[in-house]
Amino acid sequence: EAVSGFSSDDDVTVQNGSLATMTTTDNITWTGTFTPSSDVEDATNVLTLATSYTDTAGNAPASTSTTANYTVDTTAATVAAFTVSDTALKIGDTATVTLQFSEAVSGFSSDDDVTVQNGSLATMTSSDNITWTGTFTPSSGIEDAENVMTLATSYTDTAGNAGPSATTANYQVDTVRPTVAAFTMSDTALISGETSTVTLQFSEAVANFSSDDDITVQNGSLATMTSSDNITWTGTFTPSSGVEDSENILTLATSYTDTAGNAPASTSTTDNYTVDTTAATVESFTI
Repeated sequence: EAVSGFSSDDDVTVQNGSLATMTTTDNITWTGTFTPSSDVEDATNVLTLATSYTDTAGNAPASTSTTANYTVDTTAATVAAFTVSDTALKIGDTATVTLQFSEAVSGFSSDDDVTVQNGSLATMTSSDNITWTGTFTPSSGIEDAENVMTLATSYTDTAGNAGPSATTANYQVDTVRPTVAAFTMSDTALISGETSTVTLQFSEAVANFSSDDDITVQNGSLATMTSSDNITWTGTFTPSSGVEDSENILTLATSYTDTAGNAPASTSTTDNYTVDTTAATVESFTI
């Protein structure tokens, strides 16, 4: 029946939200809009109607009334971790990508929701829809020090709240093998008393290079090569004495790497050089 003295602002107790002032055209049926509070996750909530109103004759109700239970989940999922197990990737490397949410998510697909730079990410899987893992494989022929994976906001938690974007820490991709730009000798026709400057220039800085170990020398000796930038190396070649050989080369092995750890594809050699350190002798001098 019609009531008197009713005000939803005073007579209705609200949990985890706010109720706009309820209105009516007949004092019997009243309506208003409930808006849940933000950042709340509570599965047990009711609206409670007090006994402070009366009917038009002045009769109060016998007891309070409540709505059925309603849930409020206005807390979006957050990203607890988004990591790459190897952040310096070279040829042959892969990395495990781990994405951990604060709660179970819905509608997440790494194929659609994760953007990858300079590589491919196998479809991530999960046993609980919270922690997801997948394998990242870097692209070949890439040398890039600035890369991230980016998570889009197209997924939601199970209540339907959209989640935030996130990015991994930076990772480096170097899948370019070092090459030899030049491997030369200043003198390729060596006689007694001569030496030759050997110059070895790589395409990039190298690691673990030692001319004593990595260069094979024919008919002579090569002083330890030195460099100021680990790219261009020089050393002095001295031919052996008492040798006459028109076919000789210096050979660079594949035991060195670039600074990322990539080995060269093949050995390298100088052009041919000749060694003639056998002086002419007098076989006869007669009258």
